[in-house]
Amino acid sequence: MLVCAMGDVHGKQHLDLVQGHQDEMAACDLVLIAGDITDANDLDVCGQVLGTLREMTDAEILAVFGNEEYDSSHQEYRERFRIVFLEEEVRDLRFDDLKVRVVGTTGSLDRPTWWQRTNVPDIWNRYKERLSSVSSLLDKGDADVLVLLMHYAPTYATLEGEKPSSFPEMGSMAFESLVLERRPDLVLHGHAHRGKKKAVLAKKQRSLEDYGAKGSEVPVYNVSLPAVGGPSFFEIKGERSGVLISEM
Repeated sequence: MLVCAMGDVHGKQHLDLVQGHQDEMAACDLVLIAGDITDANDLDVCGQVLGTLREMTDAEILAVFGNEEYDSSHQEYRERFRIVFLEEEVRDLRFDDLKVRVVGTTGSLDRPTWWQRTNVPDIWNRYKERLSSVSSLLDKGDADVLVLLMHYAPTYATLEGEKPSSFPEMGSMAFESLVLERRPDLVLHGHAHRGKKKAVLAKKQRSLEDYGAKGSEVPVYNVSLPAVGGPSFFEIKGERSGVLISEM
């Protein structure tokens, strides 16, 4: 199966980075959007972006909310648009014999932004609860592939290129610990417009059993359009030895 992932379309600001990939989009089985489809909570512009994507692909579209899709309007986004928004939720999909589980969340920050600290009284608890909720969802079950889709970065490793002083307000080392503990097969995020495209997270080896253990490394991709210059594509194939995920 072919998966397309992107984040930070920001309305018409970066839509041109998608429109040059019509053939690849048409071939996709699944499209994952890592938040910030629009700017400043403009639902009409969100509809225009999704309409353009619908002209390019018939694939199922799953998305998470970014910071530009305001909390107060999340229900309206769900009601107005024919895509699935995951908000600490799971979506199980089947493509031929391949079972794919997608866990979606906006994610958390190690330090809420000044605006959040000023305007969202419970933001610290909200981020803590979100981390706990996602932890309970990151269970592969009988799925072949477990994908974590986020807006904020679940590590500082893909934030290289941004100001280091801003890292705590762009990502979460607490989520990095969770990712290393639960070990999804693929992690996708946006938000980091100047960040690095890919990082591989790995636990420190504490024993001979840990060394080289299958699944000990977790690939994390920043799929922010302004960071990588276009949509990211991944091929997922079932192999005798398991599942192979490769970037196209």
